[in-house]
Amino acid sequence: METNRREFGLLGAAALLVPGIGLAQSKSGTAAPHFPPTAWHQRIKRMMQLNFTEKDADNFDVKAWIDYLVSVKTDCTFISIHSSGAFYPTKLPDYPTSRWLKGRDIFGECAAATKKAGIRAIGRLSPDIAKIELAERHPDWFRRNAKGEIVMASLSSDPKDPTTSFDYGRTCQFSDYYSNFIPQLINEVMTRYKIDGVYTNGWPGSGVPACYCATCQKIGDPKSEAYRQAYENRVLELWAMYNKAATLKNKDAIFSGNLGGGLRGGEIDMKKVMPLAVWMFADNQGRGEEFAPSWDASQMTRLARALIVDRPAVNSTGAWANQAPMRWRTVSANQAEVRTRMWQTLAQGGAIHLHWLGFDQGFNEDRRWKQPGLDVLPWQAENDRHFHNIRSIADVGMVVSPRSNRVYSVPPGSETLESFHGMYKILTEQRIPFDFVVDTDLSYDIIGRYKVLVLPNIAVLDDRQAAQIKEFVARGGSILSTFETGLYDQDGKARADFALADLYAMHLKAPRLGYGSEEKGSRGRVAGSPSTQRIESQHPVVAGFKNTNWIQGSSWRVPITSANPAILTDIPQHPGYPVEAVFANPSHTTDQTIVAREVGNSRLVYLAGDIEAGYWRSSSADLGDLVAGALAWLTRGARPLSVEGNGLLETTAFQTEAGHAVHLVNHTNPNFRGGAFRESFPVGPQKVTLTLASGAPVRSARLLRAGTTVPFTQNGTTVEATVPGVGEYEMLVFEA
Repeated sequence: METNRREFGLLGAAALLVPGIGLAQSKSGTAAPHFPPTAWHQRIKRMMQLNFTEKDADNFDVKAWIDYLVSVKTDCTFISIHSSGAFYPTKLPDYPTSRWLKGRDIFGECAAATKKAGIRAIGRLSPDIAKIELAERHPDWFRRNAKGEIVMASLSSDPKDPTTSFDYGRTCQFSDYYSNFIPQLINEVMTRYKIDGVYTNGWPGSGVPACYCATCQKIGDPKSEAYRQAYENRVLELWAMYNKAATLKNKDAIFSGNLGGGLRGGEIDMKKVMPLAVWMFADNQGRGEEFAPSWDASQMTRLARALIVDRPAVNSTGAWANQAPMRWRTVSANQAEVRTRMWQTLAQGGAIHLHWLGFDQGFNEDRRWKQPGLDVLPWQAENDRHFHNIRSIADVGMVVSPRSNRVYSVPPGSETLESFHGMYKILTEQRIPFDFVVDTDLSYDIIGRYKVLVLPNIAVLDDRQAAQIKEFVARGGSILSTFETGLYDQDGKARADFALADLYAMHLKAPRLGYGSEEKGSRGRVAGSPSTQRIESQHPVVAGFKNTNWIQGSSWRVPITSANPAILTDIPQHPGYPVEAVFANPSHTTDQTIVAREVGNSRLVYLAGDIEAGYWRSSSADLGDLVAGALAWLTRGARPLSVEGNGLLETTAFQTEAGHAVHLVNHTNPNFRGGAFRESFPVGPQKVTLTLASGAPVRSARLLRAGTTVPFTQNGTTVEATVPGVGEYEMLVFEA
């Protein structure tokens, strides 16, 4: 099918927004899309996708496929347009069909089945790869390495690795493949079939892949800032182009890209992409990093929700066994692990995307993956009205900075996300409701809704961000910052002093001190022998420490000068062996390791050490208790949600269209940190105290998983109820 190429010309991103979407300027100057809240794509909560393999065309059973989608109450699914070979009889030149298609139109059959079942259908394609056979006619379509060779699409570069495939090559985003062929493909599918949009798997992601093709060589070094900027601009250009192609024939259709990424960050500024996005689609599937915590899905959903703000945050969960460092892409994962990822997604206000790879291996060979979907999705459908949130009740905002994670050089022996993970763990253990705030927008209309802002070693701050934080404090907000927060500019260059020095009335005395090693010995990566801290004076932050003058310190700290009264001082690192040498010399210094001060209505705490990172590494009580003491003082002991009881629970609450909802996700299991867990250990009664948005009378309190009502009391805007116990997950709703 021929398409007028001018329809898909390289137009500016701002000119090609989804029809029906208005753009409004926020106070921060960022353009934000406004979708009708009743639009179908803004109400999606249950997505289930079977990703087709090329060989599935040999025996694909459409009835078995659609029957499962119906059984799990799917309201939207992805249908594979191709697996680099089309699953329908295409009319486009240079577009091979699946070798097993045999004249069938599997895509069309599936599209018709979803239409009949009332399920929204999105066509899925992977523009990031193409059949290597096309390189003969279109050598310019493919990404090249520095030697000029095509970059293969295999997960392994070892030709002896049995998992290596040489049938597919990586495509170059700057090529005609993206700006001409893909829009024509989208147009053909959207014209021929009654589907609701298109999704591009593998594109754009958050990183900038290196390409040395002839076109890219004209742009410059693929590792340069100029190339990164060109790549980011190309993402915006193509995203808008695909929006145009997807909605040309159907104004209610959508285009969605694969944003992947995560807390480590990438080169693309996701805040620039968000004005074009219908939803934030986070493709993280499972615990992709070794020793990742079981709340990985919660973290990704929080980040997605912070990026997208007022549109759906879709978090993908693989039903296949994706557990770093091992992955079984054709065998089912631990069912409890899959379920809890979906519970976490719901508990953080996200929409579920459940994913499986391959029809034959999923419907004929290993059918166990189906059960978690049956356990979660129909239940969510039955209680859907309680999952449409109006606002989070959290009054603590935790700043996350993918940019800082990318450009900041952590101390030797440390790991990039340790400060983040440590602070997350402490907030979760203390059951403090909190949201993520992405550092790309710290304007007061974003952070002003919080009473406390937490900056866990946000080392990279530019002048604008520092000014926004100072405005937050000037208006009565309180902050907790740690270690090297604000000691580097936007390029990762060291500053002469803290960006927030005047707030704390302190100054940088010397660069960070400590010891760490990357040596791979019997102890592996070593963060260093930790120091000790001496309690110099009483303060609410350290009030919890009894019968001691000394508490645990960190592996690294920043030397500071401060006119504030000394609360804790540093006792230097000292030998741990032989025992005759185990003493501090000196055992007393004047080097302050904490600043706690009040400025007007604001409270400020700065911890000079990598305390929360040390807590993540060790779980040593003093380190966690010090941060917890700081948080208690900053929040003045008041919380909009209090949950009292035993166990490791992640607690969140929202005001919803139906009332208020409290989510309790149980992480009490031996594999909460690393490995896939097999079951959550049930915990006992949990007393819930929630501050409502208004004093309107509550009619009932119900446990949606248990399916029972519970007694409650109400005093003005405060309501209390006790949850008898929590298995994997429980949801307490208060209906007005």
